[in-house]
Amino acid sequence: MQHVVSEIKRGSIETYRAFFEGFYPTLCAFAFRYIQRREPCKDISQEALLLYWERRADFDQLFQVKSFLYPPVRNRCLNLLKREEVNRNFVQESLLESEEFHEEGLIEQETYLLVRQAVGALPTRMRAIIEQAMDGMTNPQIARKMGISEGTVHALKKTAYRKLRTRLKHLYLIFILSM
Repeated sequence: MQHVVSEIKRGSIETYRAFFEGFYPTLCAFAFRYIQRREPCKDISQEALLLYWERRADFDQLFQVKSFLYPPVRNRCLNLLKREEVNRNFVQESLLESEEFHEEGLIEQETYLLVRQAVGALPTRMRAIIEQAMDGMTNPQIARKMGISEGTVHALKKTAYRKLRTRLKHLYLIFILSM
């Protein structure tokens, strides 16, 4: 068997091919203990044997070749498993984030709709004041626009908020329970 390593070291492709065909199934079986899927095992074993061919000048003994071949196969198998675990975790996190984002968007839209409906159910002047306040207008701006006093705006706004609080109190409970 020692002559095989010497022949390969000299560049004998026929001897290397015979060594490859004899040792390839052994490396595949070794890799299969880690990843238990045939195709990746085949790829990893071929890569290790090709690496041996590229570095064939470094080896004089068969035990050196065997000692050289097993660690890269094991390391590549472990790297593949780590990479797959990272990918699996990334996909799971992405799905969770996507679901959370979607859920948060739905909650936001539902809340907005319920608030808008509650505001829409207010008496006309109160509704107009609250809608303008929601648009960012101040009490003096609302008073000027509607042609009423700031005191009236303040009083109607206060009454409107009380009505909204009563009408939307269930939202507060839902919000607290969903946290």
